[in-house]
Amino acid sequence: MLEIARHLRDDLSRLDRRALFALIYAAIGLTCITYFKNPEYLAAILSNTRFSAIGDEAARPTANNLHGLVWWVVVSVLFYFVVPAFFVKFIQKRKLSEIGVAFAIEKGFLKLLIFCIGIMLPIVYWMSLTSSFSAKYPFLKVYNGDPYLSSTLLIWELVYFFQFFGLEFFFRGFLVHSLKPSLGFYSILVMTVPYCMIHFQKPMPETFAAIFAGIFLGWISYKNGTIWLGLVLHCAVAFSMDILALYAKGLLF
Repeated sequence: MLEIARHLRDDLSRLDRRALFALIYAAIGLTCITYFKNPEYLAAILSNTRFSAIGDEAARPTANNLHGLVWWVVVSVLFYFVVPAFFVKFIQKRKLSEIGVAFAIEKGFLKLLIFCIGIMLPIVYWMSLTSSFSAKYPFLKVYNGDPYLSSTLLIWELVYFFQFFGLEFFFRGFLVHSLKPSLGFYSILVMTVPYCMIHFQKPMPETFAAIFAGIFLGWISYKNGTIWLGLVLHCAVAFSMDILALYAKGLLF
């Protein structure tokens, strides 16, 4: 056993530590999100406290499922952004600008954004007419008959933004730029695999689209060093998906 441990230590010592941490944490972080996003965990955490009603509403919604969705976003942001950003900033002693969070936008940002949205919106509209899309979106579900076009929907869309920020940071920022020094362009392809897999519970066309989107947005971040185009594009597409899904179901007005 000591011999095996020594060989394992020697092999690990030859690896790029940033890439090693990124890949191991990716497995851990995505696993934590998958399981801890269950609102039953929030109900258990808040049980026997004065906030227990919030946990109960998240786990067993009555009016709408906003509480459960907010919990999902909190868990996602924690493991997509807070944990890896803390490690990069305080353990690796690196600037977050090195992994995609630079306070600058690339040249031609607006032109490329308009071009991408012009391609994606017709596809999103076509998808909104399918039954699988209609059944999945929007994530916000209203159970008590209240109109969807309300402050509840606005709150959800604002909260939804933070989930996308965490997601873009994790995949196009943390993973791509942590793997880039040792893997080069392959870092984009490595990132795309788990990015595709988090879409497995969504409609099949969307999952296939995630492969191409992952490669494209990963390439943009790889070349320009920022995640902002991916974030804005992702939010624009996601918000339009919600609105078009509600319109297709006659729930918008």
